[in-house]
Amino acid sequence: MKALRTLTLSAATAVLVTACAGLMANADFDPATNFGAYQTYAWAPRDALPTGDPRLDANPFFDARVRSAVDTELAARGFTQSASGPGLLVHYHASVRERLDVYRVDREAGYSSGYGERDNVTVYEEGTLLVDLVDAASNRVIWRGWALSDIGGVIDNPERMEQRILESTRKMFEKFPARQ
Repeated sequence: MKALRTLTLSAATAVLVTACAGLMANADFDPATNFGAYQTYAWAPRDALPTGDPRLDANPFFDARVRSAVDTELAARGFTQSASGPGLLVHYHASVRERLDVYRVDREAGYSSGYGERDNVTVYEEGTLLVDLVDAASNRVIWRGWALSDIGGVIDNPERMEQRILESTRKMFEKFPARQ
């Protein structure tokens, strides 16, 4: 029984550690929206909100990578970009913050972590990418996708950053509703 508890705890710890290091993405939308009614989109003006990291604020390369990745996902779903009378406006925001996760083993219940008797503390940079699709006529958000990940070792490497952006947008757009 103790071996089973130790194995279960080890698996749970592995999942938690992977969660802080991995990529989590999701999306939400109004299920009453007829996404088939939209054919075109345009990029909305950028907001003035800082990302929280000078490596990304006003970085034209980061902006171009995000826009290209979103353009690719929208094109794959049959949308075309149009500067004249678009049905949708696209907006994104990125943020970076330092995260601290503490993993504590419940020793009183008889669990052990394999790391000894100490708690495990992980400090990392968490990046969040948020993409909104907005009905251009009503200015109402109809779809929101988001991705969070540990960006340590990624943010200072343009190739890895581009891959993370591509992976993030792909995963959030997997949750895009079918168009009728």
